[in-house]
Amino acid sequence: MNIEINHLFLKVLTNSLDTGQTNYLGERLDHTFNVYRVSGFHDNAPLPRRTAAEVLLNYFKSEENIVRLFTVMLENEGKRFYNAVLKVWGKQEFINLLLKNKWIYDPEVKRFLLDPFYEHEINLLKKIRILDLRKKVDIPAIIREIKNASAALSMKDLEWRITIRLYDMESQIGELIRKILDMLLARQNLQDYTHEMYACLKELAINASKANYKILFEKYIARPQKVSQEKDYSRFLKMFQEEIEEHGNRRLIELARQEDRYINITFQSSLDSIAIWVTNSQNISLIEKEAILKKLKRGEFKNKDSFGEEPEYAEGAGFGLNLILSILKNYSGDDEPLKVVFYPDFIKIGFELTRAELTAKIVKPPEAEAEIDS
Repeated sequence: MNIEINHLFLKVLTNSLDTGQTNYLGERLDHTFNVYRVSGFHDNAPLPRRTAAEVLLNYFKSEENIVRLFTVMLENEGKRFYNAVLKVWGKQEFINLLLKNKWIYDPEVKRFLLDPFYEHEINLLKKIRILDLRKKVDIPAIIREIKNASAALSMKDLEWRITIRLYDMESQIGELIRKILDMLLARQNLQDYTHEMYACLKELAINASKANYKILFEKYIARPQKVSQEKDYSRFLKMFQEEIEEHGNRRLIELARQEDRYINITFQSSLDSIAIWVTNSQNISLIEKEAILKKLKRGEFKNKDSFGEEPEYAEGAGFGLNLILSILKNYSGDDEPLKVVFYPDFIKIGFELTRAELTAKIVKPPEAEAEIDS
């Protein structure tokens, strides 16, 4: 339990809700909740609002539940909430505190999303920690440099991070990233996962680039023709698809260079896990946020390839996520292994796999299994 969050939320509750509203709030999360029954007070006994708030917080103890309660309050602010119009006291102060604790609020989708991708401070590979591929670079030289650096790592050197900055997952860049993954995973005897990790990373990068492209396409091509994602999403997607069919990404990548709309791919190794996440450099439309959240809901994905199910781009920035989920669910016990966070000015999406889960899936050669059996 985060004491600072708990303490401030108690003040938010006490100053925003009377006892009846507090009870109603609890019922919204758990229909069996009753503040009088939980507190031991008789239904007709006067129960101070602070006491009611304390009972609610003691019942919903986890940080996740506090965020859920606060979200319900934000969704109902200005509306009649049980017996009076709700006004949330200290709203921005509490949002700022949650932000410090990696809970990011998106007012468009009215949800808090926890950012699990912490950038640990690292010492290894520091010289080449960020690879900027927005301009022409000597890729063979970069590969040699990383090869030399990774060769110097021992099996105990597990903490490092590399961030690659680029506009698009072009073929030469893709090959470079694949080699980086292979070299670094090989130092941890995890090279068997290179193909699948690269497949996930590539799909995330393609989606992030495409999200940037759609904003640029709307600004420079669709909007002058009086078409927008918000007002006519189907027509917008059709125009975007026609752009790709006719010009590929040639015109769009030039717009990305013009406005420096890049993406960051981060590959991080820690003592306990390996994480990959992709960040773009701008936000996306509400309709595409909602599409992504819908896809990431528990049970939304089937363990199959989605590429033939619907026309390409029909689901906007969510295209390709099925493939990633079908891979991740083989190695993660998390019901929702792919995480997304909507910041005000960018989006972060990725995953983290624990070392224990990965090593447990490594297939031992037959002779090794025979030795174990004997």
